[in-house]
Amino acid sequence: MARDITTSDLIQILSSYSAEHLNELIVDIHPVDILEALLEYDGDRRELINKLTLNTIVEILERADDEDKLEIYNLLSESQQKQILREMASDELVDFLESVDPEQADSIIRQLDKEDVAEVRRLMGYGPESAGGIMATEFMIVKGDMTVWEVLHLLQKEGIEAETTNTLYVLDDDGHLIGVASLSDLVVNGFNTKISDIMNEQVISVRTDIDQEEVGRIFQKYGFASIPVVDHHNRMQGIITSDDIMDVLREENTEDFEKMAALIHNEAEYLESSVLNLAKKRITWLLVLMISATFTGLIIRGFEDALTAVVLLAAFIPMLMDTGGNAGAQSATLIIRGMALGEVTIKDFYSVLYKEFRVSIIVGLMLAVINFGRIILIDRVSVLISLTVSISLFFTVVIAKAVGCVLPIIAKSLKVDPAIMAAPIITTIVDALSLIIYFSLATVILQIPAQ
Repeated sequence: MARDITTSDLIQILSSYSAEHLNELIVDIHPVDILEALLEYDGDRRELINKLTLNTIVEILERADDEDKLEIYNLLSESQQKQILREMASDELVDFLESVDPEQADSIIRQLDKEDVAEVRRLMGYGPESAGGIMATEFMIVKGDMTVWEVLHLLQKEGIEAETTNTLYVLDDDGHLIGVASLSDLVVNGFNTKISDIMNEQVISVRTDIDQEEVGRIFQKYGFASIPVVDHHNRMQGIITSDDIMDVLREENTEDFEKMAALIHNEAEYLESSVLNLAKKRITWLLVLMISATFTGLIIRGFEDALTAVVLLAAFIPMLMDTGGNAGAQSATLIIRGMALGEVTIKDFYSVLYKEFRVSIIVGLMLAVINFGRIILIDRVSVLISLTVSISLFFTVVIAKAVGCVLPIIAKSLKVDPAIMAAPIITTIVDALSLIIYFSLATVILQIPAQ
């Protein structure tokens, strides 16, 4: 079949051919493309799904979003549902169960075999954002005294059930992880070679209770295709593959962006969300920031005499507040990214603060000098007012960068997501501080009596 087949062409194929001929035609089509065709089909989707093989349906479900997964699952007969649940990878099944309401989850669990029920409940006992919560329990276990020939024979028999066969995990009799061997290690060694002779004993693993974001950092650092998950006694519990962690990183990045924009996380896609739901996700933080912004008004009223004496001071307030907010947001963004990648930790507090202080001195001086010249030459303002605005700008940038780098680290030390301390909150704090600096300097330089 042509590689550049369109979705509409695939819909036509799915709806026109019988099950016998259809599965021969779509054998090389990626499950994601079949899923897309199913979702865009405006006819009876149940009819199309019943033409597909069990393996194809499983692959489609494992790649579908939570809502689409549930919709497709509900189109299956009870016997098909039982077969699908039996074939789904453990991590995908747990994700599916956690995405539906508790009553439906219990109903789905009752369709499982007793052994599968125990396994699923064990996995659901881990935190949903922990390594244990996202791991799969289908992996290839071998013993150190097995030969390459024995392992290859084992792969032929049981490899189809494993999440990946590229990496083999060597366990002792008590289930402790003692080494790993790759498929390429088997290929380049003789059939009689013992696994213990070719395995790598320096295994990098993660514990079941580690946060999924930390797992993502380990994947990024080492470039692994999979990583073993162990308990506190180094007993093998499962594996996490790169495709699983890609989903995790996407979700974590989305949540961070939403927090940095003062939004409450929304599971549904933008176009599928109702107007009321989108409004609810935004109003909470906007109310908090609106109320906190009243401090800015109180500060301005507190320096009403300065504004009355020199009305021109008010014209430069937006520029000071915007520059301060932007300077703070720059620092915060870099620090939050650094912490997300593991480049910056709580222990780096003073190093970060010192570095940002030096950066702020350079940036603040340049902006202040340029701004002084602009106000004198273009705005035709007196030297004293130009000096007041420019010195205020310098101190605003210095303080803003200090606030921007310090708040995310403090948040991390308090076990709060650093992304919360992003642009909206930092801007609110910097706005208040910049006004205090501005009017305080104005009362001194312009000799205006404070109220």
